[in-house]
Amino acid sequence: MAITQKIIQSPEDFQTLDRLIKEIWPEVFTPIIGLDQVAYMLAHYQSPAAIQNEVQQGAVYLLLMEGDQAVGYTAYEETPQQIYLSKLYLHQSTRGKGYASQVFDWYEEIASGKTLHLNVNKQNQQAIAVYEHRGFERVSERTVTIGSGFVMDDFIYEKKIAGDEGA
Repeated sequence: MAITQKIIQSPEDFQTLDRLIKEIWPEVFTPIIGLDQVAYMLAHYQSPAAIQNEVQQGAVYLLLMEGDQAVGYTAYEETPQQIYLSKLYLHQSTRGKGYASQVFDWYEEIASGKTLHLNVNKQNQQAIAVYEHRGFERVSERTVTIGSGFVMDDFIYEKKIAGDEGA
């Protein structure tokens, strides 16, 4: 089955996104950063208000749909040189179905002639393995203090996407 993307626009879309975030984030990140930091980041970075602010600043959020069921979400920001893939999360019940590959194929299509750029927690071995398998290269790392004694300790990955020079 193919996964499709639906731009998040309506209040119902934002409610669906909020539900997905509250299901996916604790499962993915509690083993990596702990319950306290997950709660902090949900409140400050993944709250409906924070996401609506990101959208107003130009971020694009999309629900990932399996038929008519939202099973994940992704978000990106675009500049003339790059696409910053800020989020890609799938519900655990759908992992292993090739959906992440489909989303990466889509990103590579829209990033023609640009660089795909992303950050990943240094301890998120599963995501790192996926990114490296998809041809992303580690180009840097960064540690950012985010408040209340918490930090984001990330690797930075990039993948240059060839353009359609003959078109």
